[in-house]
Amino acid sequence: MSSENPQEIEPIELTPETHFTFRCHPGVSCFNDCCAQTTIILSPYDVLRVKRHLKLTAGEFLQRYTDQTIDDFSGLPLVVLNMAGEKKLCPFSTQAGCGVYADRPATCRYYPVGVGSQMTEKGVEDVFVYIQEGHCQGFTEAGDWTLQTWCQDQGLETYAEMDREWKSIMLQIGARAGKPVSAKFRDHYYQAVYDLDWLKGFIFDTDFLKVFEVELELQGRLRTDEEEVLRFAFRYVKYMLRLGSTLTIKVQRGCPGQQCPQGEK
Repeated sequence: MSSENPQEIEPIELTPETHFTFRCHPGVSCFNDCCAQTTIILSPYDVLRVKRHLKLTAGEFLQRYTDQTIDDFSGLPLVVLNMAGEKKLCPFSTQAGCGVYADRPATCRYYPVGVGSQMTEKGVEDVFVYIQEGHCQGFTEAGDWTLQTWCQDQGLETYAEMDREWKSIMLQIGARAGKPVSAKFRDHYYQAVYDLDWLKGFIFDTDFLKVFEVELELQGRLRTDEEEVLRFAFRYVKYMLRLGSTLTIKVQRGCPGQQCPQGEK
């Protein structure tokens, strides 16, 4: 979550030893203010969780609630939540709080912690800051936290795990100076990682399984487990972007179906 008035923000870098205070509840005068006039980027796992909460297909959710933009660093598509009305309020914000609270996006869970990511020799490394926005009264409330206890309280462990591959892909592609991703592949990437219903159809309703080695046990999980489909989506786009040998070809016969572009060179 990023404020559209950066003059208000005074970030403080968080280390594992840093303590901070914060508590948000309906009794604070600014309740729900952080849900307006902000930009919420949705990771593929965010899309999975929220669309499932709303009992929508991925395609329905993306069309109804999001816009697509391009990441400046990687050139890959990003999904941004549409903010509603003149106040640019989150469409899931209600007087009682978040309407999708159990499956709210990672950005909302982290707040008032901001997260930046960088690629190191060890892989993706996150950097955390404590964001004190001028309008927020949650900082005056009781509640002592460290980064670890806050992440545990907000249920961020699974989000961090599922988002790591997504961040890694964008950071690795961004580091390829002078090698932009084609518009054709951007569209394919968007479908593969954000619209998992489309990806399942692509796997099971085209020649995909005749071209790629996919174990029978994994095929069974892909039919029933959306998290498994998302993990496979990351493997697939990494293969197509030539970021590793994450899939194995059965036969040399081109792309499965007519929708699949050749891997980016």
